[in-house]
Amino acid sequence: MAVTSKLHKLTELAKEKSSERRRALLREVTDLFFDAPPKAGGGEMRQFDAVLQTLASQTAQDAREELSRRFADAPLAPKGLVMQLARDAIEVAGPILSKSGVLTEEDLVTIVHERGQEHMRAIAERETVPERVSHAIVERGDDATVAGLVQNPGAKLSRQTFETVTRRAEESEVLQGPLVDRADTPADLLNDLMMVVESTLREKIMERFDRLEPGVLEAALAASHQRLESRLAEDRDVAEARKFIQARKVRRELDGALLVRLLREKKKVHFCVGFAELTGIDYNAARRALEHESPDGLALVCKAAGIEKALFVTIAVLRDGATNDAFNNAREIGQVYEALTLDDAQRALRFWKMRTNAAAA
Repeated sequence: MAVTSKLHKLTELAKEKSSERRRALLREVTDLFFDAPPKAGGGEMRQFDAVLQTLASQTAQDAREELSRRFADAPLAPKGLVMQLARDAIEVAGPILSKSGVLTEEDLVTIVHERGQEHMRAIAERETVPERVSHAIVERGDDATVAGLVQNPGAKLSRQTFETVTRRAEESEVLQGPLVDRADTPADLLNDLMMVVESTLREKIMERFDRLEPGVLEAALAASHQRLESRLAEDRDVAEARKFIQARKVRRELDGALLVRLLREKKKVHFCVGFAELTGIDYNAARRALEHESPDGLALVCKAAGIEKALFVTIAVLRDGATNDAFNNAREIGQVYEALTLDDAQRALRFWKMRTNAAAA
């Protein structure tokens, strides 16, 4: 069909008021698109995109479901329409999220953070799930969602993501089977699960170990043992640090001077417990803020909690993650703090606490 005829159809759409006619026209324009697909990035593609988005937003859900199914497998599809469908109800979004090659890694991560469990589960079913997308799903997904991701052999999981899932699996039977059955689960992490899984899964783990070279197995078992011992030691350290901080709080000695002293004495666990107590965040958030290479998160927490810039800068230059020339960069570090408004910092911290509380619920 000639381009002028296509454009005539597109123009006609803007005049339609009847829902039934809009539905029919949506199908007709979709047919026109597939009969002679426009060039990517061209003006005709943009026109199709704009009109299809408008029509889709004005038609019933079953019509949008049909539209989603048609565009899900299309290698060339209007990007705006695809994103609109991907954010729709799951009955509409499902085919797009699980199949569309138009969605980039960045698009998928964005949708993971914007939408709920059903949308994440659809993404977890994709033929290939990049590591970054998998990490985002594990961060926000419930156990059923994460189990679906782990069961997908096309989902790529980084070492960090595997460790996060394994920690959760120690208390979640839903995650244990998928991890044990997954071919690329690291052997040392399987050993972490050995004492918490039921007998059938334990047998599977031992069968996996029987197939490993002796040296590989010994290294895996040693790594697992070292990690578990480290966690036990850290748990003891945190418990001790909490007793220490609570005692100082009762004596009204929990202040900036104490935090600086703890950092200078290399008592990182004690510092994080005290910093968390002073600012109202949890221990893990305090530790991440302290250990991150960038001082941005630390600045955000300090600003929101009313900690003065001078104390923030001192903490920032004393932390382990600071660069060797951190003292020389104290002025620049202070500017990070100054660039934050109190309202923005408090709003971000409230969101951070909400996520923490939701995860703990």
